[in-house]
Amino acid sequence: MTWIGHSTLLVQLDGVNFLTDPNWSKRSGPFGGLMGVRRYTLPPLRLEDLPRIDFVLISHDHYDHLDEATVRRLSERFNPTFVVPLGIKAWLADRGITNAVELGWGQSVTLKDLTIVCTPAQHGSGRTMVDHGRRLWASWAVLGSQRFYFAGDTGYSSHFKEIGEALGPFDLAALPIGSYTPREIARAVHIAPEEALQAWTDLRASRFLGIHWGTFMLAREPYDEPPRRIAAEVFRRGLDPSALWVSNPGETIPW
Repeated sequence: MTWIGHSTLLVQLDGVNFLTDPNWSKRSGPFGGLMGVRRYTLPPLRLEDLPRIDFVLISHDHYDHLDEATVRRLSERFNPTFVVPLGIKAWLADRGITNAVELGWGQSVTLKDLTIVCTPAQHGSGRTMVDHGRRLWASWAVLGSQRFYFAGDTGYSSHFKEIGEALGPFDLAALPIGSYTPREIARAVHIAPEEALQAWTDLRASRFLGIHWGTFMLAREPYDEPPRRIAAEVFRRGLDPSALWVSNPGETIPW
């Protein structure tokens, strides 16, 4: 497991390499990144230095999770299968990317002997003023010799417990810990660090990986606040800190 930054992970499981919400761009926003938010931290490795990528998981169509420049480059270099929520397959096809599988919540596909399940999230979608809610948002479970959960973007709700009961226990859950401010606006669609730890418990996961922080200038909380709040909550709850990871960009962790 290598955290590239934000929600981008390189996951290596059972000889299969896959990415989550890949983004190698310097900005996240419309018009090819000419507008939007800048990165705090550059990607720790070049896209060209990735190993063979077998498939790519996309959680939803917001610019920081579905980056057009990056998916075009990945398609040209690796021709991976893009596994996407409903509505995004057509968006990819409009850009010449046709190797895609589209799923709704509860549906699954098997690729390279891994079972990929489209699971719920509490979020939203849209890239312009006129396409809000037209494409589905999702989280993902990848099941092989170990079980991996990727939350995408989400508010806190009962879906974590339901997923844990249906598909868990998980060996590793990657959960967002940043972009939770201002809280009165973000609460419905972005979990705070303390809620991420509760979600991890609900999922019945052995290990926790904090993502979606410290990469893009998206929210009002200080750059380094999410890991500090995670550490404080781990101490308050008396959790085993060795099971909870908030890694550095480019750090590879065996799981």
